[in-house]
Amino acid sequence: MFIVSRICGTNVQIPMTALNFTYQKTSLTPELNLPMNCLGNVADRVSSSSGEICGIGKSEHLINMTTEVRSGKKWVKLSLDKLKLTQTVLDRKSLHEEYNTATSETMIVEYSSPNIAKPFHAGHLRSTIVGNFVSNVNEFLGNRVLRLNYLGDWGTQFGYLALGVQLKQLSPSDIHENPLKCLYDAYVYAYEAVRNDPSMHELAMNIFSRMEQGTADDLQQWQDYRAYTVQELEDLYRRLGVRFTGYEWESQYGVNKIANVLQTLKHFGILKDQTDGRKVVQLQHRTIPVVKSDGSGMYLLRDIAAMMDRHERFGFQKCFYVVENGQTDHFASLREIAHQLHLSYAGGIEHIKFGRIHGMSTRRGQVVFLKDILHEAQLLVQEKQHKSPNTKTSSIDDPEVCDILGTSAVIINDLKQRRMKDYDFDWSKILRMEGDSGIKLQYTHCRLVSLLETQLSAEELLHIECDGSFLKEPEALELICQLANFKPICYQAQEVAEACILVAYLFRLCKTINLALIRLPVKQEPDRKKRQQRILLFSKAKFVLHTGMELLGLRPLKEM
Repeated sequence: MFIVSRICGTNVQIPMTALNFTYQKTSLTPELNLPMNCLGNVADRVSSSSGEICGIGKSEHLINMTTEVRSGKKWVKLSLDKLKLTQTVLDRKSLHEEYNTATSETMIVEYSSPNIAKPFHAGHLRSTIVGNFVSNVNEFLGNRVLRLNYLGDWGTQFGYLALGVQLKQLSPSDIHENPLKCLYDAYVYAYEAVRNDPSMHELAMNIFSRMEQGTADDLQQWQDYRAYTVQELEDLYRRLGVRFTGYEWESQYGVNKIANVLQTLKHFGILKDQTDGRKVVQLQHRTIPVVKSDGSGMYLLRDIAAMMDRHERFGFQKCFYVVENGQTDHFASLREIAHQLHLSYAGGIEHIKFGRIHGMSTRRGQVVFLKDILHEAQLLVQEKQHKSPNTKTSSIDDPEVCDILGTSAVIINDLKQRRMKDYDFDWSKILRMEGDSGIKLQYTHCRLVSLLETQLSAEELLHIECDGSFLKEPEALELICQLANFKPICYQAQEVAEACILVAYLFRLCKTINLALIRLPVKQEPDRKKRQQRILLFSKAKFVLHTGMELLGLRPLKEM
């Protein structure tokens, strides 16, 4: 992406989020629209009558400059030189520019974070794919991102889990075969047993007490359960295009680290003892319990300990918690406590919240593990592929292709929503072959791959020099403007942590690409130079689409 200040012939720093390139069909001119307030002091020198910026040097990119008022807001419209814009956008370096390391930040993104003994449900799905996007887009824009999966592996539930394993007489091989479901079933079995016989609760508590004391057999079982769970989760994450810098565990923050946190809270005078044995933190307008009357610590204490420990290890400036909006009070308390402790990074603690998915189930209406949802999506895509006349014979029964298409559909169906919005899970909308869907993105990418592979080798493509004089058609310039918008869109999506901004852009890009493929034929074009420039254009379009899909966690296909 070129530097806008160079286009304007000034050194004004214009935020990338403000940029919007459009192709005006009436004037046959590409335009850059900017809010007037982005120009800073230069805005005072804009003369609406002459349509020029007074006292500012001419730019080779710029043809004309005018102002207009829309909805009470002043805008500057820059009419751009077609050839210069085309050359800049199709420059191979434009997506790989060096970032200013002085402005890059170290950030932690904590996401997914399932519990070992509970299902990987819809809430974890949203946390996983939203957190993955937040991590991807920040990394893409030059930040150092540490992706942490903070798994629930401690607490009284593990006494219940171990009891359930004993009562069901499950062997290690039974658990290894289907860890998440097997451990969840054991937990539910123990819970029901305790309901029928309250004395069983004591057995469960004794098991957990032995774990806390470090009894070898119980700890070895617990470590096995963790290892089995991570192994199954890794397969799910691979299918969702998700990766982590590392796995962390609630059990890392035991009695000693909790005691240190309590000492720190006491030192700053915000820890108060209650007459019933509880301990609370006194915040500005409320009190937050952190220790129960029986002396056991609340979850918030572990989060404070983890936050302080992570800053010591990683030196982050920002820490994002991607967790559903039901935990708003919890993270507001965490942030406020960080401020009360005068932690330098308190302002960088942010809760990236999201709404709920309703009715996430199989076609038979069963609420199931995410693995089952992805398997169902794979089977449904396979059915549709068999019925479609456009399906490649080599792909029709390829389980990997159907799995990628089904997973793409589930991911995009979620990320196209504003993250705070609750929505209904609807199979008929998710798996649409037509209209805006994950399958549409994959289809357009496959069309571009097929076209480019049959026309030129990657090496031949590298030797094509851009010549915008052969890309004057409205469809070509419309696509060039869309490609120019990619980096600003990424900055917009990063600023508000909203994947739907990028999803909506990719849908628009696909529509523009598919129209250009019709109006700008390559195989049938007799003029060699024109054909080469169209190949260069579609190559850049494929690159941008591929990059955008990967930022969303999709695995772009080559054929379907």
